Amino acid sequence: LEYHTVEKFEREKLLRFWIQSFLAGVSYVVVGFRNDAGVLIRTERLRTKDITQKVKAKNYWQQGGVCLAFADEVLCWLYGTVKENEDYVLQFAHPFHRLELLKAQSPCPDAITLHVEQLTGATN
Repeated sequence: LEYHTVEKFEREKLLRFWIQSFLAGVSYVVVGFRNDAGVLIRTERLRTKDITQKVKAKNYWQQGGVCLAFADEVLCWLYGTVKENEDYVLQFAHPFHRLELLKAQSPCPDAITLHVEQLTGATN
């Protein structure tokens, strides 16, 4: 991969992968790298806790605080907005400068519902 492609990945993507994985308790992230034609050329398995070291080594860590502050704002907004027992879709709206929270048109997939029930200890 070209230097600029790797640099952009490390600067822009790694922090996103880290915050999502850290908050969800995911131990590993598998990242796929594509060429300009969109063809997968290699994959890399990253340990979530090692991502912080990689970002610090490249002096991108100052963005970590921004990432956490953004996550805090989003979570606080969601906490005050969502209603219990309703399903939502959270997405970045084009051109990806704002978040939208939409009521889901269909129920939450069973796999996600089951996972949440396992996490909370809830049973039917």
